[in-house]
Amino acid sequence: MTLVLLIKFFSDSKYGFNDRQFCDSLDDQPRLIHSLNITVWFVEIVKSIGILPYNTGYLKVLLLFILAPTMASSTGCPSPTFDHVVNSDGALEFPLFHRDHPCVQQHLGNTRSGNIVEMDLSLPIDLIQNDDINNFLFLMPIKLGTPPVWNLVAVDTGASLSFVQCQPCTLRCHKQSDAGEIFDPSKSESFSRVGCSEESCRTVQRALRLQSKACMEKEDSCLYSMTFGGTSSYSVGKLVRDRLAIGQYAKGYSFPDFLFGCSLDTEYHQYEAGLVGFADEPFSFFEQVAPLVNYKAFSYCFPSDRRKTGYLSIGDYPRVNSTSYTPLFLAWQRSQYALKLDEVVVNGIALVTTPSEMIVDSGFRWTSLLSDTFNQLDATITKALQPLGYNRSYYRGSDYICFEDAHFQQFSNWAALPAVELKFNMGITLTLQPQSSFHFHNDYGLCTYFMRDASLGSGVQILGNTMTRSVGITFDIRGGQFAFRKGDC
Repeated sequence: MTLVLLIKFFSDSKYGFNDRQFCDSLDDQPRLIHSLNITVWFVEIVKSIGILPYNTGYLKVLLLFILAPTMASSTGCPSPTFDHVVNSDGALEFPLFHRDHPCVQQHLGNTRSGNIVEMDLSLPIDLIQNDDINNFLFLMPIKLGTPPVWNLVAVDTGASLSFVQCQPCTLRCHKQSDAGEIFDPSKSESFSRVGCSEESCRTVQRALRLQSKACMEKEDSCLYSMTFGGTSSYSVGKLVRDRLAIGQYAKGYSFPDFLFGCSLDTEYHQYEAGLVGFADEPFSFFEQVAPLVNYKAFSYCFPSDRRKTGYLSIGDYPRVNSTSYTPLFLAWQRSQYALKLDEVVVNGIALVTTPSEMIVDSGFRWTSLLSDTFNQLDATITKALQPLGYNRSYYRGSDYICFEDAHFQQFSNWAALPAVELKFNMGITLTLQPQSSFHFHNDYGLCTYFMRDASLGSGVQILGNTMTRSVGITFDIRGGQFAFRKGDC
């Protein structure tokens, strides 16, 4: 935090000085915290030596917090705010923010329409226990184009093609006032379309399993269409290239021909500008950035408190003797990375399960299980909650596990809820705290974050992001291994 004290020798606006106009004029975009008038004996002393005009009755003191390039440490903002760093392991490390994190509010506040909503940061916020807050993804900063445009995008290990919303929104674009302005390719000097006959066009369309060649022949523009399994989310647009710069003050980390989707029709989470994909395709964000680093791996941690900052690192990572690893591999006929789930345990009771693959998807909040495993989990949790006065409800359908009590009150006794463990190959265990596997929904009552695989397509198991909050996750692509680290952020 940088505290700047300005002593201003002007008594009123007739001297041409306006506090807020002065603040707005500074390149570092300071935030006016307080303007204080002081009438003290010091004024008379200064008058006597002729520094101040005799008609000046007071000194005005301006206290300014400079938000850039140094951000207030009390909000957990890195310095610079959205810049990457090269950590001690030689990896590129980026901050990850919840959309309501103070850094996001402060940095992007001047690009938003309407007034900025002030938050009471003294209130503890546990995003696991509040389903309304859970309807978002953690965001990382990127900037595209020349001149560069800041966007906050979701980190999605379940997606391959990166995309941002673009102007003009031909059919549908959601508002992204918390995530920067919508990218306008017509204003970028470095923007270019991907032609219909280019190999990149064929590669992306083949990977996305498009049935026929999609092309706007009039302008020779390659088209793409992608959906997100089990949901109504999708992105449709043009495949393009533009300059990608990493970090606000980064030098030397620039990609002049970054390949991504320019989305003209979007149905997504309605908070972010788009997403960056980390699946195993040559056009994913990770695969395009990986040549910069000395080791092919990436790690991340999503905090369980929206006021805290998470991280994403691309490159080598620290080896800790106490860390256990499980084999990492590609899911069958998919480009997503997966683990082998051996067992599910509830309150010490092992369910009868068949070892099977589970995709790790940072862009999906639910954890899906095979139908047989889901049914056993449902029955075991239902039995455990009956003594607490909670009965199984089906308002949300049979593919989700929800409960209600006679009074349908907000649940608070989290410590009494069943403990769930996910055991993976080679002995690695993810122990879920009740707040990581349960949440209270205003319409459906007390629910788990588990769902039946039939909602996504038979045989697809997914480890969603709600169950890994505050857990460090490492995808060691080069070493073919995966690790959890508890309490990492």
